[in-house]
Amino acid sequence: MRCKPLILALLLLVSAAGDGSVVAAGPKLGDNNGLNSNKHNLSSRNAANVTYAASPGDALGRDTQICIFCHTPHNSSPQGALWNRKDTTSIFGIYTSGTLIIRRAGVPSSYGEPNGSSRLCLSCHDGITAELNVLGNILGNSPIAFPAGKEKITGVAAFDANKVKKGHHPVSFVYDGAVLGQIQADSLKSTQGYQLPPENDPYVKLQKMQGKNWMQCTSCHDPHQNQTAETTYPAGYWQERKIAPFWVRGATGNATTDHDDVCKTCHNITKYSTYSTAWPWP
Repeated sequence: MRCKPLILALLLLVSAAGDGSVVAAGPKLGDNNGLNSNKHNLSSRNAANVTYAASPGDALGRDTQICIFCHTPHNSSPQGALWNRKDTTSIFGIYTSGTLIIRRAGVPSSYGEPNGSSRLCLSCHDGITAELNVLGNILGNSPIAFPAGKEKITGVAAFDANKVKKGHHPVSFVYDGAVLGQIQADSLKSTQGYQLPPENDPYVKLQKMQGKNWMQCTSCHDPHQNQTAETTYPAGYWQERKIAPFWVRGATGNATTDHDDVCKTCHNITKYSTYSTAWPWP
């Protein structure tokens, strides 16, 4: 019985791969019976995951499962996606950059607190959730053990309120023709070639929710497919910050290239590719 979450979630992954998207190179979550370096594989069998992985030896064998850390077929969270995690309790606030045109084009219900798939991501990546454990195990007072100090995500992969409100790409806002028109009419952005992702784009997708199209974390990142390793921007660029993996587009083996391919779906960043021109975004 304990295999049900694993079996069902793997079926979901297989069905998702058949929705017109192109399967890319790299360790798909669950490939090779779980023995891969995908950072979202929290199983104790993922020997390459030195950052966050369950401690081996769980009496019920749950530490060797893969999908259980996010999904369950029964008694799931009302957030959707058969979610097996508690909702984040953090209050993130509204993205504060004055360059976010959605404030001019939309209504308050079109932007605000993270919602949809972005909120699911933040149930781990909010920087405050005290356990990388699943909903059922928490309620049953039988958590899966993690190494000391690795019970929650910290550092560059944690997105607290300050990070969500500024300094990172905004999420959980409606991106439609009305917003695009306002962006294209803006004096700062009119020459930057903004566009909506094509409806049939197999990679970058807006989340359809409440009858609208929303920009979410999953528009640019695929939590199941880590296509390239973490790298840095070219030497000399701002802080040489890491480029997050899990890009939805590209399998070049170079995270910088994959990152740019994703960005150019909505942004014309050609003139910024040499880093000689300052980025217009915060």
